Amino acid sequence: MKWIVAVLSFSILLFPLPAMAHHGGVSLALGPGSPIETNSPLTLPQGGFVLSSRIEQVEWKKRTFAEPTNKSSFTFYNMGLSYGITSSLTGSLFLPYNIKRQDDLGSLKGIGDVKFLFNLGLNYDPSVKAIRLNTAKDTAVSFEETKKTYLSLFGGFTLPTGKNRKELGEEIDPGMQPGFGSHTFTLGVSAARQITGPLTLVAETAYEIFTRRENFKFGNEWRANLAGVYELYGKPEKFISKIDGILELNLLHLSRDEEGKEKLRATGGTILYLSPGLRFSFPKLWNANLGLLLKFPTLKHLNEKNEQQGAEGLEKVRIIGTLSFYF
Repeated sequence: MKWIVAVLSFSILLFPLPAMAHHGGVSLALGPGSPIETNSPLTLPQGGFVLSSRIEQVEWKKRTFAEPTNKSSFTFYNMGLSYGITSSLTGSLFLPYNIKRQDDLGSLKGIGDVKFLFNLGLNYDPSVKAIRLNTAKDTAVSFEETKKTYLSLFGGFTLPTGKNRKELGEEIDPGMQPGFGSHTFTLGVSAARQITGPLTLVAETAYEIFTRRENFKFGNEWRANLAGVYELYGKPEKFISKIDGILELNLLHLSRDEEGKEKLRATGGTILYLSPGLRFSFPKLWNANLGLLLKFPTLKHLNEKNEQQGAEGLEKVRIIGTLSFYF
């Protein structure tokens, strides 16, 4: 059983998984001890709620060949509601609002595609040498002292609720639309283990499938995330009860977009982001939790890189802020 758990945990690092790259990310950041970009495997107590918000600001590097219509910046807002259906199953709903700006042409903005996500929580207990579904004592918004390895299987889908045929500069650019105009499907797995008292490791892998809209299809997305969360400060009686330092490695692989049966040039590639951040906990303020993260593209291999602009891997930086409340 130990080998099964080890293989499952380490396989998470080897398989790429789905980021919401073109449209900003969402993640199950359920409280202290959780990373920001990497999904936590923890589930909520039955009947528990988390109300969350997330803003992601992307500043694009500008290229001479794309003047005067360089993509300048994207802003992604997400409101989320997570609910503990049972001790082992958490359901979430995310409502996005997107703003995409382009030099000289202006901006497109509007509600994006609504996303539903379900997280099935399990744990491996070395004292009984078994993998079991989470029970009430395994649900939490933070890690306690435990030797258990927490695991989850998660999956979800989007509904094409966002506008996807808005003109900008008398053209319809699929990458500038608030919505995608077709369903997407997500499947992933995550794992977490408290290594020492102050240090938790979290790993995740997932895959996102884009379906075809008329004659166009966005490339499928894979990502692999590894996060270390370290407690820098802990005073349960204080207004700020905990500060976690976070360091994440976020690997993203994008397949080429497709027009008809043709794979398009200057789309897709592989990017490794280095992402430092902080998480602040305010238990006396409706169990509030504030997260801040910076994502820097560190290593990348983009298809026809010299022909791309306003695409993943060509950011100056991604700035992410999250705020959640647990009830």
